[in-house]
Amino acid sequence: MRLSLILALTISISASAAVRRPTDELARYRTEVMEMGARLSTLEKEIGSKNNLYLSSIEQIKQFEGDIKLYREALKKKQVEVLSAQAENKRILKNYLLESENETTEPWQRKVHLELLKQAQNKLKNKETELASFNAKVAEFDVKLVDLRKNEEELSQVIQELEARKKTAMDSYLTKVEKKKKMESVVQVKKLEKRIAVVKKELSVAPVIEKKPDRFFHRPVDDYLSFTASPKGVTFKYQSAQPVKAVGGGKVVFAGDLAAYGQVVLIDHGNDLRTVLLGKMNVRVKKNDSVHDGDILAYTLNDTAEPQNLYFEVRKKNTAQNTILWLEQSGVSKI
Repeated sequence: MRLSLILALTISISASAAVRRPTDELARYRTEVMEMGARLSTLEKEIGSKNNLYLSSIEQIKQFEGDIKLYREALKKKQVEVLSAQAENKRILKNYLLESENETTEPWQRKVHLELLKQAQNKLKNKETELASFNAKVAEFDVKLVDLRKNEEELSQVIQELEARKKTAMDSYLTKVEKKKKMESVVQVKKLEKRIAVVKKELSVAPVIEKKPDRFFHRPVDDYLSFTASPKGVTFKYQSAQPVKAVGGGKVVFAGDLAAYGQVVLIDHGNDLRTVLLGKMNVRVKKNDSVHDGDILAYTLNDTAEPQNLYFEVRKKNTAQNTILWLEQSGVSKI
């Protein structure tokens, strides 16, 4: 008895450790996925911000190119005006010199020509000043345009680098997500194995205690060929597919495949009393379902010409009972 407790405790600790290790690893993967997701979100925001700056830079460049075009057109007009003013100034200067050399020219005429010459020179000076101002403005715009284009190129390089970082981070993120999914599957399997271990413990070898039954149960199947009673359970041999019924009211604590045991349905009837059904079945109930006496739990399966077996066992306080003594007389009328 002491050895059994030690073995059971060792198995329980091993099972818990086997589940805890993948669970810890899953928690780590989940943390890494969350952190990488946050990094990706930050990169997305940064790329969005840089893209906005890039688009704004392009818009500024277009605006400056438009302004420079207007100033260059105005500059050409100023250049033509200066050339025209220079030509007019030369003509007036020539006339003034000719009039000055002519002895018949009256003083007032020389004075008029001199005044015209001064006006032409002032006009030329103003035109040249305007031309210089436009030249300076166009040069200033050219420098600004160079700066804007340089800034655009730098932003483009930054965006490319961010996109490359995003691609690397996304690849790593997807890898982590895939590992997380696989580890989630491993954890689910480990948890299922732990549950199976618990149910196996219910079905483990235990001493059979023969004493007066607390109650009697109905048989789980109606149409059976024969039965075999062991010190623990009763095996019903059947040929046809038929319903497998609850032998009494209770709650389903396990329903499903149990490794090498096949399909198992374990029902808790209260007062530390449970019944076990094991065999080739199409189970129709699930864990935590409440069932009443006679409810259909499953349907037997038979895919061969040979008879099949359905095992039935009564357990009290996790100890196998001499099940044949717990069946009503009418329940084993074919015995």
